[in-house]
Amino acid sequence: MTWGVLVLVLAWGGAGPIAIVINGNPLPLRPPPRLDGGILLVPVRRTIEALGLSFAIHGKTVETAVGSKNVSLLVGSATAQVDGGSIRMDAPLREIDGTLYAPLRFFTDVLGAQAHFDRKSNTVTIVAQLVGRTDLGVIAERNGIERFGTVAAVDVLSDPPTITLGYSTEVKTIPISPNATIEMQNVNANVTVPGELSDVRPGDFARIEMKKNGSVESVTDAYGSRSGRIVAIAGGEFVLDDGHVISFGRTTEVALNGKAATFADLLPGDEVSVRYNVESNEVREVLASRIVPLASASPGALRIDAVSTGVDHPLRPGEAVDVTLKGSPGASASFDIGSFVTGQAMHEQSPGVYVGSYTIPPGASFDQAPVIGHLSRGGELAEDASAPQTISASSSPPGIGDFAPAAGAWVNTNRPAVYATFAADAVAVDPSSASLWVNGRDVSSECVRSAQFIQYLPSYSYPDGPVHVTVRVSDRAGNTTTKSWTFDIRTH
Repeated sequence: MTWGVLVLVLAWGGAGPIAIVINGNPLPLRPPPRLDGGILLVPVRRTIEALGLSFAIHGKTVETAVGSKNVSLLVGSATAQVDGGSIRMDAPLREIDGTLYAPLRFFTDVLGAQAHFDRKSNTVTIVAQLVGRTDLGVIAERNGIERFGTVAAVDVLSDPPTITLGYSTEVKTIPISPNATIEMQNVNANVTVPGELSDVRPGDFARIEMKKNGSVESVTDAYGSRSGRIVAIAGGEFVLDDGHVISFGRTTEVALNGKAATFADLLPGDEVSVRYNVESNEVREVLASRIVPLASASPGALRIDAVSTGVDHPLRPGEAVDVTLKGSPGASASFDIGSFVTGQAMHEQSPGVYVGSYTIPPGASFDQAPVIGHLSRGGELAEDASAPQTISASSSPPGIGDFAPAAGAWVNTNRPAVYATFAADAVAVDPSSASLWVNGRDVSSECVRSAQFIQYLPSYSYPDGPVHVTVRVSDRAGNTTTKSWTFDIRTH
């Protein structure tokens, strides 16, 4: 544990990314700080944690604590709340390409530091009486410690099972207690769901809460994900159909239809699921799927005539995919579901007809993955073929991101606009499922609904006083989220 004066140095020049050094130790940030309109913006989460402070985000509000002071800041706001008081900054907290940035003054004015800018060396030095930081990815808590870092390995077969975390140059293997809770946090959908240790993947960012005796109480695995179709590829990047640009890093792993691949193997039209580290923004995994058309076979050659499934809707955990493959008799058959399920065995039900099934497990999320059949006999392999139907599955309900009026807010109109925005995981939101209740009355029929939001503009006036709102929404797999909050109308 490092106590006392902490020195944070940020340096930038005309070329190269802005660098951060804390107590003489470089703090690698990807993406790095950036200048915007003459204001230096610093990635919030990584820097706060490097200072040894707690970090939490609830909806659009970032929370931390400096000693006994509680600090909160709303995305889009330039005013931080410190123990009920307000501190104005020179720029709002903002999200840029999935990373939250705050102006340098957040770390000085709000967190009680001092800053000096040397124009000759293009260096900003911050001196702060912050405590609690270590170089080992550890934060001291009242009843124990919290370790955090990038997951380097997960061993579910050891006794007890372990997670290995990497932070800066330190690596720590932590035994996981059998009664520890595991939570999976999808930062894009703003959803946290229960998980299993096997759901924690290398490359994710994890926080492990431990008692003073070293036993693990909880593991929170945070990850970012994107799903969609590739529409353009160039220069180590590809663009998804929703406009997101995905950049490859040195550790990015690629699979195409369940087989190891490279960036060069990807093509426009491929369906991909991307998983990235929420701390560094580095893309760690790209699972790509591509339809494999039926190929003609020479007479007598081993062949696949058709692959089919009975699935006509996105699936949830516990639902099954039944697959039928028709082809040459007396062979061994199996199927894949994109890059997510590989080598699922099938049996020959009748000559040339092979059947198999796969039950969607908890934690599975993928979109429009092709079902690909394989057939082999002796050393002979038939050409692979895909079913005409693709498969989508989701384990996480949609997230309810932004909403208004905010919980606890006061509004000065008797006809307040009420809305909530949605963020889906692999399976899109079903707009017809979106429902909204105001003071116990279902007003869904009066709302504008889409896959991205629900909005209610009252046609009559509500009286002054508390207004209770409930929003419910499901994705097309049937996963459902409900959120309730209260605001007040005060016109007098």
